[in-house]
Amino acid sequence: MEPQELQIFIDNHVFDNYTAKQMQIIGAAIDVFAQKGYANSSTHEIAKVAGVAEGNIFSKFGSKHGLLEAIVEPVIESIFPATINNFIAERFTSQYHTLHDFFATILHDRAEFVRANRKVLRILISELVYNQEVRDKVMANVPKGYIAALNSKFNQLKADGLLVQWDNQEILRMILAVAGGILSTALFFEVKPTTNMETHVIDALTKALSPEP
Repeated sequence: MEPQELQIFIDNHVFDNYTAKQMQIIGAAIDVFAQKGYANSSTHEIAKVAGVAEGNIFSKFGSKHGLLEAIVEPVIESIFPATINNFIAERFTSQYHTLHDFFATILHDRAEFVRANRKVLRILISELVYNQEVRDKVMANVPKGYIAALNSKFNQLKADGLLVQWDNQEILRMILAVAGGILSTALFFEVKPTTNMETHVIDALTKALSPEP
């Protein structure tokens, strides 16, 4: 477990009532679940990686599923909303002189976030794919101001003559389709995005979504 993989939990006070041993268990579970998937993992293996007795897992988390919930629930209910709110405050309130600057700032920010939290995000996305309850919880915890802030930023870029006059949902779909590829390869295929890869994505988005001269 790399230290930055737990930092997001520490920053959001998830571990305030955890012992050092319990934090070790969470770190080991993130490693094992991310590498093997939840279904192919065991509490025995997680305890071995954590360097603790298997009973320590059951005494705090109850079961393997309880351990998964201890990772996923805080991400959905507190970390995910807080991260989005910080992203809006830091990136959407800034003024951008070119569309390239906007995409460069946004993509670099999200790429750094993915790199720092790759294992946790891999676990969460795997649960999103197979678990309707998790999908419903994620949607319920999206900050209400997020869509409004996104539309406001797109409308401002349009008014400044920097962004194509498409429907905002269509613009968002284009961004997700192009940028999602590089982020998903980083998450699931152990491919670390290079500066050239990020530059190509930024250039492609700028070209696709710039107004016609």
